[in-house]
Amino acid sequence: MTAQPGLQPQRNWGKGAKSATAGAALSALEHSGSLAGTERKNLSRRELLTYVWVGALAAMTAGSGLAAYLFLYPRWPKNKFGGKFYLGAAADLPATGSEPQMNAFGKFWLANTEEGLHAFYKICTHPWNGNPHWYTWEPERYRFACPVCGSKFSLEGHYIEGPAPRSLDRFVIEVVKGRKVVGRTMIAENTIVSPRAPSPDAEIVVDTGTMIEGLPSMSSPILKGYRG
Repeated sequence: MTAQPGLQPQRNWGKGAKSATAGAALSALEHSGSLAGTERKNLSRRELLTYVWVGALAAMTAGSGLAAYLFLYPRWPKNKFGGKFYLGAAADLPATGSEPQMNAFGKFWLANTEEGLHAFYKICTHPWNGNPHWYTWEPERYRFACPVCGSKFSLEGHYIEGPAPRSLDRFVIEVVKGRKVVGRTMIAENTIVSPRAPSPDAEIVVDTGTMIEGLPSMSSPILKGYRG
């Protein structure tokens, strides 16, 4: 059979067209990711693991930063009621046995006695008609007195007389030396133990966010024999 010359170019054109079409399709599929295969999938896994690792590292860093902030800085503004009041060195405090000093911002009376340092909350322990009221210092009688209910308290905060159900409430005092708390107001065996300053350079801090209620009035050590 005689070959037909006009058909050979047609077959050659068809193969070329088929190859060109396949190449274009392959290129399109590669770009679309359909034939990316294992290499593309592995790359996605690596990227995912990288993102997870970076996210975890960022979370750990943020958590550490927050913990450091809470450790280094007080949660409540200093020298504001509800937070800590930094009164400076013990040498700047009132002399032992002298009249107490009122701290209006901290809402406490600071007293330095033979028993130690005290920071008495300025509100009387007797809720007259359910309303809180302030007591004052009477220098001529050397005692605290409530002008509303008539309750009396000693310089040490002990109950003397009146309708008050307990001695004066107080805030916790911390004595700090060398960045270490060496003394603190605490309760031991039904007695409130007040800290003393070990040296004139010790720092005195009053924590108005931590209060200790006064002991019951009948347990006051000066119900008998009070000098006033």
